[in-house]
Amino acid sequence: MILYWTMFLLPMMASMSPYRLDRLSRVMIMVLLGVVLTFIIGLRDHVGHDWNNYMKMFERADGSDFYYVITSVEPGYAFLNWASSRLGYGIYGVNAACAAILVFGLFKFLERQPNFWRTLAIATPVLLIGIGMGATRQATAIGFLMLAFNAFQDRKVVRYLAFVGLAVLFHRSSAVFFLPAWFIHGQLRIWPLILGGLVFFASSLFLRDAATYYQTSYVGTDIQASGALPRAALNILAAGIFFYYRRRWMERYDDGPLFTIMAGVILLMAPAVLFAAAATDRMSMYLLPIQLAIFARLPSLVPLQFRTPVILAIYAGFTVLLFTWLFFSPFAQSSWIPYGNLTWSGEVPEL
Repeated sequence: MILYWTMFLLPMMASMSPYRLDRLSRVMIMVLLGVVLTFIIGLRDHVGHDWNNYMKMFERADGSDFYYVITSVEPGYAFLNWASSRLGYGIYGVNAACAAILVFGLFKFLERQPNFWRTLAIATPVLLIGIGMGATRQATAIGFLMLAFNAFQDRKVVRYLAFVGLAVLFHRSSAVFFLPAWFIHGQLRIWPLILGGLVFFASSLFLRDAATYYQTSYVGTDIQASGALPRAALNILAAGIFFYYRRRWMERYDDGPLFTIMAGVILLMAPAVLFAAAATDRMSMYLLPIQLAIFARLPSLVPLQFRTPVILAIYAGFTVLLFTWLFFSPFAQSSWIPYGNLTWSGEVPEL
């Protein structure tokens, strides 16, 4: 549990430090931090409520040929399992690769936020600890989607579609993010409309065989995703904040169209959490980067005299969130505590 608090508190304290590093020192710290986070998330051992399910996927890939990869529901994740089994790295090789994608995508996304450390602290409880260690495929898809969001901000249609396509290889439900490409220039233009439409049509064929699986797994069932309501509530709160300060946001930042679309989606799908919690939770996960940026930028949107109280309130809220989850969630108690890692578990894969 100390590790989880350290992951959260260190960037929080760094965000409040008056000292500023030169560019070289900053890059070196970013690289070191990225390696450490990849180590913590990627080499975890028996951590996360889906650990056994992912082990079953790995065992299935371990005894299969390459045909298994190209016929899998998520071929990107299947390929990592297949390749890691052939290389002898075990499930840890898969998790390390997925963690590296998540951390890289997150860092590239954080570079565009006004305060890197503040946004990292906000991202730690839910995205890094909860999803990064508990939902490997979705976490990897989120890593690619954060790169896609950067491409959207840069108005790069092909790059945006490419990163969304990579996300789909790890979780097909992320295919819905092909649709925002139509609005990448702030309005409906022929080129993004045609290209986005073709890609979405192709992905719909790709998704066809998995449609029944997702429907029976996530919609109209008694499945209740762990943490679905809190995650949805945080997204809804963030979306409300965005629309309240939208005018100031548009004046200060150049990614207003992206956040308008995503915040609108959050509010539109809010009622669905009552009857399709698991399906809504999947979308809430993908929209977490939007939530992170909104909370991180909120202090710059409020009057100067309120900035410090707002920052402290944000940190207090996420501290309570992490405390409540660690001490009162049965999932955290059974699947995250104690934290285990390959380096001291004794289960070193044969190389």
